[in-house]
Amino acid sequence: MHTDTRPRLVVLGLDGLPFSLARHLCARGRTPNLARIAASPNASAMAAELPDLSPVNWTSFYTAAGPETHGVYGFTRFNVTTHELSLADFSQVAAPTLFDRLGERGLTSRVINLPNTYPARPIPGMLVSGFVAHDLARAVHPSFLLGPLTGAGYRLEADTARGGSDPAHLLAELRATLAARRAALRLLWPDLAWNLFVLVLTETDRLFHFLWDAVTDEGHPQHPACMEFLAEWDALLGEVLDLTKALAARDDRPVRLLALADHGFGPVRAEVDLNAWLRGQGLLRQVTPGGVEQCHELDATTLHPGSAGFALDPGRIYLRTRRRFPDGTLDDAQGRALAERLRHDLSQLAFDGTPVFRAVLTADEVYGPEAPGAVVSGAGAASPGPPSAAPPMRWAAPDLVCVPAYGFDLKAKWNRTQVFGLPEQYGRTGTHTPDDVFWYDSQPDGPAPVSVRDAGAAVLRHFGLDAPPRTVEYPGALTGQAGWRGGGAGPFERMPGMADGVVAGGHPESSFSVLSDSRMILSR
Repeated sequence: MHTDTRPRLVVLGLDGLPFSLARHLCARGRTPNLARIAASPNASAMAAELPDLSPVNWTSFYTAAGPETHGVYGFTRFNVTTHELSLADFSQVAAPTLFDRLGERGLTSRVINLPNTYPARPIPGMLVSGFVAHDLARAVHPSFLLGPLTGAGYRLEADTARGGSDPAHLLAELRATLAARRAALRLLWPDLAWNLFVLVLTETDRLFHFLWDAVTDEGHPQHPACMEFLAEWDALLGEVLDLTKALAARDDRPVRLLALADHGFGPVRAEVDLNAWLRGQGLLRQVTPGGVEQCHELDATTLHPGSAGFALDPGRIYLRTRRRFPDGTLDDAQGRALAERLRHDLSQLAFDGTPVFRAVLTADEVYGPEAPGAVVSGAGAASPGPPSAAPPMRWAAPDLVCVPAYGFDLKAKWNRTQVFGLPEQYGRTGTHTPDDVFWYDSQPDGPAPVSVRDAGAAVLRHFGLDAPPRTVEYPGALTGQAGWRGGGAGPFERMPGMADGVVAGGHPESSFSVLSDSRMILSR
């Protein structure tokens, strides 16, 4: 038997997978490999960082910090001088990554399809970038990976442009990217010259956005096709679990496995556009000679200088104070008063008698207090005030973070005039939720994570490194756990014939078993 003393950790990312839905699928016998971890007492639900978007949460994972530290608050960033929006990417991450910190100890990482790592930059190891990567040549490090990945037909992202109208096309696209993840796994795993291995499967997120109703309704005509796809996805999970188990046997010791989602998921009852609502309140004005509907959904350059505020994806509201915006219209006192007014008015907003918002939170509640005297200028540079313990990117936080009630999908388009839209209008039946986020740890070393940043902290601790301290407690207003049906998450039903087994070196488990067009990217 070969004994390898190299410290190791395997991380399996299951993008958008709700904990309660995972257990439901396992109880129905649909996903026997997922059941090897989901049925374990070491599996539980955690919360997403806010806003509950993939770039925010995967960046929080791989920095073990929140947006107030790493600086990624959403899919887009607003330039306060030009009013242009740009996509969040790896170059904007302002905190050290897990891979950097491990590299300082001489440890090596292999990373596949991790969102918000594009364009790829050198890490101590190998990287294949994930969403929103669209050019494979710029998505790999080292560059020699380009040849074998191209030869394997590697696909960065599924084409979801027809996702809402052509389920067969969507499922075929997802099968192609799933095959690409398998090819990359088989390329980067075998030499075992790594300490940390990260593989993220984003296909569930795409499936749930467009076919959540088909996945969760056994009577839906597309349900069998969705289950067939999830069986293929489950087979790849099984391959990772088997590889981890074999590695534990080779090294003659357990190999720790973490599995996590970046947010939960639920159904869309209605889309809610905050910019349309702000416009209706007279707070957002746009310069659009042909009418708002004629501009691009991401064209923030239409912002009128007299506007008091605007929203960015999905529920971030920015108030145009003079301290923050060179052409701002509000002093600080007016900004605070407007924030309180918006909190009150949004709490009253309802759709068919149902409140739209679960909470409307201030930046202080979500990200902690800002440094005294900090002033924002230019394209997002900060002129810091006096020395402070405030997180370094707190100045870039939205003034308000809106958390929707279950069933509502928040948007912040620049070309919509209607506050509410129905799923059939936009082709999406599923949306992110901030709770019910899947988590599993084969060798827990403490309490389960509260939110996604804590999962990154677990990686650092595993390798003997200190994690960044939490700067603020998770908002108490979001306590409570919704299940995939929208109610409380009930206990997992154990089905007849389910037996106990082992995975990854002796831990109890149950054996039962891109789009290149940024407009399309941001339409999800």
